[in-house]
Amino acid sequence: MSTVSAMAGALAARKLLELGWNAVRKDGGSKATLDPADRRFSRKDAVLWAITVGIGVGIARIISTRLAVIGWEAATGTHPPGVEKPVEA
Repeated sequence: MSTVSAMAGALAARKLLELGWNAVRKDGGSKATLDPADRRFSRKDAVLWAITVGIGVGIARIISTRLAVIGWEAATGTHPPGVEKPVEA
């Protein structure tokens, strides 16, 4: 369940990142130039894209994993295997 939610979160994050990337590009960021392997995609843009995707997918993975835990707890009334109950302050 965690893997599926992480994959769905990563896919959604990538789509959101692509929309954001295209919105902030000076040239309008056509889809044809969103491929870092494309020679029209500068090295600077490729590095920025890699950093942006890495951060975005990492955040999406955290959110989707936490949502999966919440869903598990709502469905079963217990914590998922390997997840400890949070310490209350």
